[in-house]
Amino acid sequence: MAYSYLADNPDPIIRESESLVEIISKRALAQPNHVVYKYLGDGVNETEQFTFSEIDRVARSIAQALAKKLTAGDRVVLLFPQGLQYIAALYGCFYGGFVAIPAYPPRRNRKTDRLNAIIEDSGAAACIATREVFTAVERNFSDNKLLSDMDWFVYEDVCTNENPNPVSRLPKPDEVAFLQYTSGSTGNPKGVMITHENIIYNSEFIRQSFGFSSDTVGMNWLPIFHDMGLIGGIFQAAFLGLINIGMPPVAFLKNPLNWLKAIDKYKATTGGGPNFSYDYCVQKIKPAEVEGLDLSTIKNFYCGGEPVRRKTFEMFPKAFANAGVRTNQMFAVYGMAETTLIVSGGMPGSEPKYVRVNQEALSKNKLVFVSKEDKGIDLVSNGHVWMETKVAIVNPDTFAETDESNIGEVWIKGPTVAKGYWNKPEETKRTFGAFTKSGSGPWLRSGDLGFIFEGDLYITGRLKDLIIIRGVNYYPNDIEYSVQQSHEAFKDNAGAAFSIQVDGVEKLVLVQELERNFLRNTDHDALMAHIRKVIADEHELEVHAIALIRTGSIPLTSSGKIQRRQTRYEYLTGKLNVTALWQKEKQETVLNKPSITEPTEENIKSWLVEWVMKNQHFKREEIDLDTPITSYGIDSLAAVTLEQEISTQFGFQWHVSYFMLNPTINKLAEDGMKIFRGEME
Repeated sequence: MAYSYLADNPDPIIRESESLVEIISKRALAQPNHVVYKYLGDGVNETEQFTFSEIDRVARSIAQALAKKLTAGDRVVLLFPQGLQYIAALYGCFYGGFVAIPAYPPRRNRKTDRLNAIIEDSGAAACIATREVFTAVERNFSDNKLLSDMDWFVYEDVCTNENPNPVSRLPKPDEVAFLQYTSGSTGNPKGVMITHENIIYNSEFIRQSFGFSSDTVGMNWLPIFHDMGLIGGIFQAAFLGLINIGMPPVAFLKNPLNWLKAIDKYKATTGGGPNFSYDYCVQKIKPAEVEGLDLSTIKNFYCGGEPVRRKTFEMFPKAFANAGVRTNQMFAVYGMAETTLIVSGGMPGSEPKYVRVNQEALSKNKLVFVSKEDKGIDLVSNGHVWMETKVAIVNPDTFAETDESNIGEVWIKGPTVAKGYWNKPEETKRTFGAFTKSGSGPWLRSGDLGFIFEGDLYITGRLKDLIIIRGVNYYPNDIEYSVQQSHEAFKDNAGAAFSIQVDGVEKLVLVQELERNFLRNTDHDALMAHIRKVIADEHELEVHAIALIRTGSIPLTSSGKIQRRQTRYEYLTGKLNVTALWQKEKQETVLNKPSITEPTEENIKSWLVEWVMKNQHFKREEIDLDTPITSYGIDSLAAVTLEQEISTQFGFQWHVSYFMLNPTINKLAEDGMKIFRGEME
């Protein structure tokens, strides 16, 4: 037996294996024709699939090609669109003993700061990409020396070997399989070192907690390069020999009904995403569209990656009750990149658990339970730990463990905890090597605050100032720095980015001090429009509100550090010394379908200008027809809305991915007419 914690797994292949490489190799012999991965290229129709024998052959083929130029242990960046090629390339790295770095292709007219930082931090030796991505990088980023100096492998050229060599050596449990770069900071990226044992342990944890088996059918829209989509979906399929069906994230964002229809069509038993994805389904899917759907086959709609809300767990089953959704399908989990993926989860099929606490006490990290009739805030249980994972609630200042009556920092240990941060010994020691006051350790410090009640873990907030929007992490100091470096009006080290809840959804707010000579006789509206463009360009985020405040008025600690929590409190209570304030207005639902406008270049331009003014709150004089349209605060979700509305307005179909290529309004109008005339797709 490879690992003691696999003793009760019913599958001998799993019990006797130390890595996914070993498991896939054995399944390729035992179950060669079992379809393990399917992909719905348009979110509806199956476009590709992989059997175990196919994925084993392609992975060996890629490993053999990489080995001609690389040495085991070299880091390889994966630049792929969503699809099964991504999975094959990842396993190819595992088979060859290379350290994979899941990433996503750079976009034209976008900065490559994050990708550059990852390459520099990891010391990556090579990139593997599809031919389309490779060609685009050559064309659009020829002046990027980091990308030019790397060895490039084109997937279509290295996956075709029909008789590749067998696996020469199996990876050892403590060898690094891949680097999971946390979303956010480009200046100081942190690559979490995930070992082959981490993958096996987390996969077994998920099997036990979720109640998975080889009969499980997963339906996933999550990005492969994110830990939830990769470990919770892709790796589980290979580990258990189940089937994972994927679709492009944009197919879900464009119409979440695609996901629910696919669940019905393929009789999926599991699927999920961050809290926002369930709210999105409720908001976008009309009651009439639910008729005929059958979602009763789902055993767990898992939810994690951002704070889980009781309102969501009640509204989603209510909205889709006629499709067979029940509250006991809602399944909250807790985890992070530093723990491979999962830390805690409930019992499959059980009802969600909630507690209500006093909100004022909670803001001071005090735990006061109140009855459901009293005013308070509802918290959702994230289940309990399984197997050899341990959680402690620790006072973050004294390092003393607390009892059930107190809130503290969540500390974690066990085989689920990753090896540390790549090439960052000090940060690894600080985060992964903590000891309690009594000498217990080492523990991983999560940076999250919570408590344990009746054996279940509840998360109450964050010690760190991380911003989580739609399940993606953003570092406030990155956003603040981008703004402060963009214009002389903004005082350095005098801004605070944070999130607030608006109708149960996390939204970004920026508070920024002005330099003294910009307090008066300045177009503050133009400055706030400038901020929205900067944040959209550099972080692909939409800003909900901006407060420009007087010089020297932002809350600071005694040592001069920004007090983001205090700034947030003063913003919410109206106590900031505000010079100018902007807030995005709530859009009212338009019930009447607009009449189709005759498609001409001028009509398309005029409509786009009006759309940006109405939805993104820019003045007409601020809109330049030759500026990329994403500069006007259009993130991926806004692009989906734009695509739907412009298609309806002009009577022909655009594709959302086109809007994310950063076309200008002039270019959109020109190409729109080509699409209309059938001259381009």
